[in-house]
Amino acid sequence: MRFGALLMVMALLSLSACAPVPVMPPASPSVAPPASPTPVPSASPSAAPPTPSPTPPPAGEAVTIGEILANPKAYAGREVTVVAYFRGWDLLGEVEGGPPRTMSDVAVADATGGIYIVFAGPEARGDLPPLPPQDRKSTETLLRLRGTVQIAPSGRPYLLVTKGEAMKGLPARVLLRVRRTGGSAGVDQELMALSDGTLYFLDRRARGHVRWKTEPGQVVRAAGGMRPFLDREVGAQTPDGFAWTVAVQDGEQVKTAVFYEGKLSAEVGQALAPVQGWFDEATSRLARPAATPGPYPGPVMAAVRVLADQLGIPAEQIAVAAWEPVDWPDASLGCPEPGMAYAQVITPGYQVLLEARGETYHAHTDRSGQRVVFCFP
Repeated sequence: MRFGALLMVMALLSLSACAPVPVMPPASPSVAPPASPTPVPSASPSAAPPTPSPTPPPAGEAVTIGEILANPKAYAGREVTVVAYFRGWDLLGEVEGGPPRTMSDVAVADATGGIYIVFAGPEARGDLPPLPPQDRKSTETLLRLRGTVQIAPSGRPYLLVTKGEAMKGLPARVLLRVRRTGGSAGVDQELMALSDGTLYFLDRRARGHVRWKTEPGQVVRAAGGMRPFLDREVGAQTPDGFAWTVAVQDGEQVKTAVFYEGKLSAEVGQALAPVQGWFDEATSRLARPAATPGPYPGPVMAAVRVLADQLGIPAEQIAVAAWEPVDWPDASLGCPEPGMAYAQVITPGYQVLLEARGETYHAHTDRSGQRVVFCFP
């Protein structure tokens, strides 16, 4: 019975395979073909980039740091290229968590996030200029980094760099970058706008930052509005006035313009209006980093007191940016001095990041707080 049913099924399949396939007649020239149900991506610069995929892009194509942070498991062990600004010891507060290996690890950041990097060896630095990790001036240096994504014990990704080079331009997918400086308060702020409408605002002095989305076309129009003024300085410097330094991706090149607030023409004011609106919105959106909950451990407060004594300022003028317990590999607390010998014993303690007078200080302590040293490369 079952064998007979099987023969019938096979016969029907054979007849179906032999059935003629209908051929569609060619479309008449006077009739437009039906629209494709799947929209074709536009080549316009206003087109948003694809949503980050678990599959990394082809080798050689720069990825954003945000893509790595969003899918660390997908990128683990993969070789990638990142274009980002050097941030030293996370001087602008853009990276979550501490250094993955040692206190000498440094950070980089683009408009989508921040990540720590570790150089695989001296040759990996290539021809990079000196970049003091404690100097805020070095945070303006744009780097192209090639390396492999690694996962730290904390679960956070970092980049093991095999090749690094300094470059001019903008990070991946950034169409517009604006730096606002000056004013009576001496502000130092920047904003980067990406082709997908992402806006990243950074208050460099307050170490505050915020991201939000706008319509991609607004970014394209704002960048286009700057083009008539590129390679120029517009306006005149005035006391306590703002200076707006604008970098625009113009084809294959990045061009800049500087605007000085004061008596600007209506045309210039119209070009600056979208950017000024973004800065105003960022100020209202900006959420200051929350203070570390609860009282600080004794060794952390000991580091604050030591720094206050060294700088000759009240302890209240020193901010604790971050702290975490650490097992130092020897009695040097991670800061060995040349020519000195140290007991090779695990020494529990703390690493503390302090801020005072616009500078950042790395303090290392033992468990009791009786020993506090400040580490510099």
